[in-house]
Amino acid sequence: MTESILIADSGGTQTDWCFVHTNGKREYFTTKSFHPTNWNDNFFNEFLSFWQTKEEFKKSVVYFYGAGCLNLSNKTIIEVYFKNWGFQNVTIFSDVEAACHALLGDKKGTVAILGTGSVVCHYDGQNEFLINGGLGYILGDEGSGYYFGKLLLNSLLNHEFDAKLSNDLHSLLGDKTEVLRKVYSSEGKNFISSLALLTKSYNTPFSVIENVHFLNFQHFISKYLDNQNINISIVGSYAFHNKLILKKCLEKNDFNLINCVQYPIKSLTDYILKSKL
Repeated sequence: MTESILIADSGGTQTDWCFVHTNGKREYFTTKSFHPTNWNDNFFNEFLSFWQTKEEFKKSVVYFYGAGCLNLSNKTIIEVYFKNWGFQNVTIFSDVEAACHALLGDKKGTVAILGTGSVVCHYDGQNEFLINGGLGYILGDEGSGYYFGKLLLNSLLNHEFDAKLSNDLHSLLGDKTEVLRKVYSSEGKNFISSLALLTKSYNTPFSVIENVHFLNFQHFISKYLDNQNINISIVGSYAFHNKLILKKCLEKNDFNLINCVQYPIKSLTDYILKSKL
């Protein structure tokens, strides 16, 4: 390789990076999310300092895949950020394109992201991306970690769980007043999105919590999938940690789960390197 390469896959929770040295050695690391909701002066200055400790990276060819970067104005903003941080050669893609490139490469198929948020993409293997969903947590995100938390809290606060589970969850999360305070605070979205992991110990086979996960995936399938392509590949931590429930729900609806990956950065790096060679 004559040039080093820096690849990023940024979702709603974190950004996974791979720096490929000219000798082919890969260096993986993780930073906070580059989601557009995080963009402000503090974010810019934080990463201005961060990149000053990694001057070698600024000379690399950058392939940045980020949530919110299907939007042209967001793509332009993050391009300017990188330029002002000192990078010269940057190409911006969306996280949807990351999922397609990582899991399908140059093959036609359907990919979904089920992480903090959710979206479906029908990909032609080249340049066409037909998007379903991706409306964000206020208008959509069925099948995501956030939507699970929303379903869970709705059932809990409307007294739909048995006494033991309700008591256990309130011990974990606080009483109704405390839960609502967290939900409607500035960190409400993060709190709701964290509930899948916080309640993981209650997610046993045939449990009420498993049923909530199943209902969440069913909402996603009913809303965004059709029978144009019965095979689907999925990326995202929420899907990965609940893969067995997801697979069962997909199969019930006559879909076949081809692949489920938590972090696509390795496959994405493979794709970039193959494309450049």
